[in-house]
Formats: sequence, C-alpha cells, structure tokens
Amino acid sequence: MKQVYSYQEIGTLIDQRKLVAFTCHPVALVSVVQRHPDLETITVTIQFSLRDTCIGIVEHEYSSILALLEAFDIDDLAEIWEVLE
Repeated sequence: MKQVYSYQEIGTLIDQRKLVAFTCHPVALVSVVQRHPDLETITVTIQFSLRDTCIGIVEHEYSSILALLEAFDIDDLAEIWEVLE
C-alpha cells in the first residue's frame, strides 16, 4: 500500500531536493483540425488546465481522424464534439 504524507510532513524533504509526487486531475481540452484539404493528417492540440489555469499544451499529428479516435478509445458515434469559434 502506498504511503501518503501532508506537505507539513515532507516540506523539509523538498528543501533537501528529494523527489516527491502527488496526483492531480487536470482537464484536457482536445482540439482537432485538418490543416490541408488534400491530406488526411490532422493536428491535435491538447491543453491541460487546473481550474482556470493552463498548465501545459501539447501538439501532435495523427494520420487520420480514425487514428485519433482509436488512440483515445472514442466510439465514432460518441456525442462529445463541439464546434469552436
């Protein structure tokens, strides 16, 4: 079983340059665009946020929208999409 601590218990360890970790649950907004009409390749941008603060942005290309759906285990009939302005 994993042992967890409060900051008060491990703060001095951080000061001693010890590696510590915690789990958080960011929100990931995944936006998709096909940049070239002649290619199936799509560009995916994933924006990670905690509350209202963006903590990271990752961009990746997929060979097709089907490859993206497979990578994220999304059914092609899933009603999860919205059109962004």
